[in-house]
Amino acid sequence: MLLLMGGKSSRMGQDKAQLLLGGQPFWKRIAQELSACGRVYLSVNQTQDGKALEAYPMIRDVVPDCGVMGGLYSAFQAIEEDLLFACACDMPFVNRQFVQWMLNRWEEEGRKGRQWDGIVVCGDDGKTYVTAALYHRRLQGKLEEQVRQRRLRMHTFVREEANILLLPMGEVTSFSRCFQNINTPEDYRRCL
Repeated sequence: MLLLMGGKSSRMGQDKAQLLLGGQPFWKRIAQELSACGRVYLSVNQTQDGKALEAYPMIRDVVPDCGVMGGLYSAFQAIEEDLLFACACDMPFVNRQFVQWMLNRWEEEGRKGRQWDGIVVCGDDGKTYVTAALYHRRLQGKLEEQVRQRRLRMHTFVREEANILLLPMGEVTSFSRCFQNINTPEDYRRCL
């Protein structure tokens, strides 16, 4: 489980990971949900202070300012796990039931003899939800190449460069709230 916390939060104007919901910071709320399904790693940028992040292991970005792609690339360099569920720190409604559903779907695909590099949900509008998705270590070399060439658009990568199972949102309708991003102060007010 990888919690992506290294973003700049420029639209919010403050660190989104530290926003409170029910008296708890987003990051901690998400980490607790993810930890029900496996070990949680925090993906952080090179300047973040890790003292406030408690007992979760941190993975610092190997190459700064590479977004989600850089976080995944750094994680696969640092850990032993082959499969990661990656989640953004601005998605406070992600829950363990959705993560477990994704892991079960992964296993089901494997039993059918299908070998994907990841599973990503797509909205009806064509949007790919790359920060509530599964990724396999097989992507490590491709991620490295993308980072090296500064081709950092994760949405393009999952659609055109990798062997990703793209699931329509209709398959996960009961988990639709999990995909809610809190990017702006207005989003945060609505969330509260």
